[in-house]
Amino acid sequence: MTTETTGVPAARTYVDPDRYEVERRVVFAREWTAVGVASAVAPPGSYVSVWVAGYPLVVVNDAGTLRAFQNVCRHRAGPLVDEGSGTCGRFVCRYHGWAYALDGRLTSARDFGAEPDAASFSLVAARVATWRGLLFVSLDPAEPDLEAWLGAVARHSASFPMETYAVTHRSSHDLAVNWKVYAENYQEGYHIPLVHPGLNRQIDASRYEVVIDGAVTVHAAPTRDGAVTDGAWLWHFPGLALNLYPTGMCLESYWPTGPASTRVEYTFAFAPGTPDDEVDGAVASSLAILDEDRAICEAVQRNLESGLVRPGVLSPRHEAGVALVQRLVADAVGHG
Repeated sequence: MTTETTGVPAARTYVDPDRYEVERRVVFAREWTAVGVASAVAPPGSYVSVWVAGYPLVVVNDAGTLRAFQNVCRHRAGPLVDEGSGTCGRFVCRYHGWAYALDGRLTSARDFGAEPDAASFSLVAARVATWRGLLFVSLDPAEPDLEAWLGAVARHSASFPMETYAVTHRSSHDLAVNWKVYAENYQEGYHIPLVHPGLNRQIDASRYEVVIDGAVTVHAAPTRDGAVTDGAWLWHFPGLALNLYPTGMCLESYWPTGPASTRVEYTFAFAPGTPDDEVDGAVASSLAILDEDRAICEAVQRNLESGLVRPGVLSPRHEAGVALVQRLVADAVGHG
């Protein structure tokens, strides 16, 4: 069987600042992004502020209605709130003190000398939606509704009682890699025997399977003793990964922070009564795998930046998911 280089992107697409700016606009400004759990904004007045691919966003509970806005004052681009979470009765710009109601209306232009037209200077809205206890945002008003966008993720997760799981751990990780290097790494088990010795002792990596369903991949691998795992490993383009088990889950969301940097956000949640050692073991295992992926992906990124890398080839047996990432990126850029 021959292999083909067709569609394998050039190294420059993983290092070029101009390409990064295009992908911010045509990928991450158009797709839904998971930014945590809905319980974080359950109390009225609570908010979560996050930068997604360089876009500053804030989600707030306005008397029971969730709203999302660009975290940018309409006066001279000051921040409304710092990154993180908190509570407030209104947004007050940290730069000059312009104030906004939680529905985005300008209510006061402090000591301005003339009152700007409030309707012309409301906060710029984004989209926000929840699904089974998870919180999502999107900058694109034309993006499909969240559940339609989720597609196969919703179908393959239906049997897991996600809403009953309680958050136990959250962590943020910054990787010195282009986001596509990390996304492609997620899409194959070909590297497991060399990169993940602990995981390799648990599963039969030679039988690792990636099934493609639209913009979703479904991952599966039997354990070493031949048993089929009773979880679901799901990924949705461009940066959603959801690992589900009968007693817990790991939500992984990632996005670029620069041409050669990526933020990975982990949220772990478990069923009430799950033993502490089981929780701690699952979290430690996931973080160890992330550190192993970080090391190899950062090494790949350094090689890509060397100027020596030529287009490679993809394994027809193992790397169909990698080809999917590359195709979806190319389609987005081509239609951008």
